[in-house]
Amino acid sequence: MKLNLSCRLFLIIIVLFLVPYLTLFSWAYKKAETIIRDKAQSLERENLNQTKNDIESLCLNMIQASDYLISLNNYGVLYRESATKGYSYLKCWQDANEQIQNVNNSLLNSNADISVLSNDQLLYSTLPQQKFRFEDFFAEQVVPSVYFTNAHQSYRRFESNQTFVSYIRKLPPFSPKSFYLVISLPASSFSRLLGAAAGNMELWDTSGYSICGIHTPKDVKYFQEEISIPLSGWRLTDTISTEFLYQDIYELRTFTFVVSLGLLMICLLATFFAIYSQLRPLFKLKEQMQQVMAGNLNAEIATTDSKDEISSLSRTFNNMVTEIGHLIEEIQVTQKRESELRFEMLLAQINPHFLFNTLNSIKWMSVMSGTEHITNTITALGRLLEISMNKVNDVLPIEEELENIKSYIKIQQVRYPGRFDVAYHIEEGILKEHTLKLILQPLVENSILHNIEARDFLMIDISGRCENGIIILQVQDNGTGMDADTMKEILKPKKQGKKGYVFSGLGVSNVQERIQLAYGPDYGLQYDSDGNSFTTVTIRFPQHKQIDSLLSERRENNDKGTDCR
Repeated sequence: MKLNLSCRLFLIIIVLFLVPYLTLFSWAYKKAETIIRDKAQSLERENLNQTKNDIESLCLNMIQASDYLISLNNYGVLYRESATKGYSYLKCWQDANEQIQNVNNSLLNSNADISVLSNDQLLYSTLPQQKFRFEDFFAEQVVPSVYFTNAHQSYRRFESNQTFVSYIRKLPPFSPKSFYLVISLPASSFSRLLGAAAGNMELWDTSGYSICGIHTPKDVKYFQEEISIPLSGWRLTDTISTEFLYQDIYELRTFTFVVSLGLLMICLLATFFAIYSQLRPLFKLKEQMQQVMAGNLNAEIATTDSKDEISSLSRTFNNMVTEIGHLIEEIQVTQKRESELRFEMLLAQINPHFLFNTLNSIKWMSVMSGTEHITNTITALGRLLEISMNKVNDVLPIEEELENIKSYIKIQQVRYPGRFDVAYHIEEGILKEHTLKLILQPLVENSILHNIEARDFLMIDISGRCENGIIILQVQDNGTGMDADTMKEILKPKKQGKKGYVFSGLGVSNVQERIQLAYGPDYGLQYDSDGNSFTTVTIRFPQHKQIDSLLSERRENNDKGTDCR
């Protein structure tokens, strides 16, 4: 709102044009990313499934080779003849070796290392014994009956750093020792099966170690597809770099953004000059209005026959300046009359002060004459008049309000001697709290005027307490009560000075309105009566010792508003 009109219109055009454009551009870019990612994920899932099938096929070949080799009956002979290693041992070893090599060639492409061993004896191996560290096998492998191992280093002495996986099966017992058939394949046999795709495929064992594949660094943004291989318990992942996947769309986005930015700057410049040229007459109108604000009522704008809004404003401005001149003349006449009215209002205020001063004079005359009863009555009336004429302080402590109501009761007890009495039950803790002045007097006056003739002896009880930060004052009498319609009607706004209120002219509805203006609509008066034997009026307002400062501020605001009117 601090910008001038041309800048605001320019900003509106930018927002209404640029925001939808950027939103559409961002949505289209995100949509393209989603489409590319979905298609890439679909292709990768197909590739993963195919690679999974190939890996399962190789694992199945290891199982089939194991199934065939475990059924051979040469192992018992090899074990029995291993001590002498005679002709029978060599013959049996050759037969077993021939069958094992055939299985290795046909099912495992001669890539497997096949061994039969126990924890302290190598019975057979496709590797020469001097090249096979079979002693280390049981030191590093926990051997169940049948399982695929996790990735492990080779037990070949000549290439111990190469990664292998093994399929191990326990042979049927043919000796006191437990022998195992171990078929080991290098990780490269599985690596060749990993599909060539946009991502990096990696094969993981059951412990979370990589068997083979290309590892993706952690600092690269990527999304990943994963599939499990139930036959071996392994899992296969395919990680695709988002930078690689979105490289083309990144380039397209940059190109589109640069071109769009250039076109946008051209359009905005043209729009700005067009707006400025259309608003130039409005700027002239602004200058003339500033002159009028400075006091120059002769300012005038040259008008044309154009029917646009700015020309209409110019003609309206000229008419307004002329009308202001006429109004100023009328105001000067009106101000003279207002001064006369103020003087009359000051004269009207002399009467209450004159009455108050006269009562003071009578009071001192009664004091000098020794008429104490008359003195007390006049003192009470004077106190009430002083409070009524005090227009500065609208609030006072509750203890002072109680003193005021006691003064009023003294006057009424002179009028109705022996006809009524008042009891007070006020908590001492609330005596210093502040309240609006003259909120109890109309309630007590109501009780006396409407019940004094209907009861032989009228009893009025005034009580006060504080509950949860709320001041509660109550006025209860044993009068004739009132019905529900009367209780609703009594709180409706009425004109001040209603007949029947002999002292202040302030009715119950006035008290209700003053409390709600000061504290809010949640507070005020509440009537309760059975319509026959009692009436209770409850006053509720918040506990606030500094409410007088709040009311003073409201008075200042009202005075300012009155001055403006």
